[in-house]
Amino acid sequence: MFEAPDAVLAGRGVCFDPIGGMQTHTSELTRMLARRGVRQTVLTTRPPGAPSFEGLGSSEVRRHGLPVPWARQGWCVSAGPQALRLARRADLVHAHLGEDIAVLPMALAAARAGAIPLVVTIHTSVRHTYLAVGLRGHVLKLLGTAAEAAVVPHATAVIALTARLAERLTDVEPERLHVVPSGVVPAGCASAGDDPLPDVPHPRVLFVGRLHRRKGVLTLIRAAAADAHERRADRRGR
Repeated sequence: MFEAPDAVLAGRGVCFDPIGGMQTHTSELTRMLARRGVRQTVLTTRPPGAPSFEGLGSSEVRRHGLPVPWARQGWCVSAGPQALRLARRADLVHAHLGEDIAVLPMALAAARAGAIPLVVTIHTSVRHTYLAVGLRGHVLKLLGTAAEAAVVPHATAVIALTARLAERLTDVEPERLHVVPSGVVPAGCASAGDDPLPDVPHPRVLFVGRLHRRKGVLTLIRAAAADAHERRADRRGR
């Protein structure tokens, strides 16, 4: 997962989840490290409309695979050999784990080829937090659990974005496990201003995220409706 060009944000590209927290995390981390003089090569998938190569300051993004959703895990077929070559002149392999489970065995193989440390940042643990829905989801759960069990224990360091996830990683020794929440770029946040929705009554709940089933938005809506129903019932009771 990595930030996608604007051309990917419509049409067939939306099937590759071009916008999300993981995409922002990896792209901003790459930019910040590049500003500190760290040269990086990012290997990622290639959604429809994205170029196979893109410069990013002193670093570069190389996109692999077919731009079709059902074959997105196959990006490692072409990225794998390149990762092995690049690792021989690199100092570190950093794998970001989401639902793309192919990244783990590829990253471990690259780290071993270059005899360099492997760092794994877990954005979504297919093994511990992913909720399987449908045939694809259950297959992903099965394969992802096996991949995590085989690779994560061998990482030099493991980064969890939350303390809750870190508690579930019982097969990782405490000295190798670090909790580093996603950062925020202050310049990208608007300052406080007037209420943009003065006609909407309180209490309010603000949801910021993708409209996807796993985000639990439907649960939030149902909870809000139940709360409103109880409040009306309380007022009638009085």
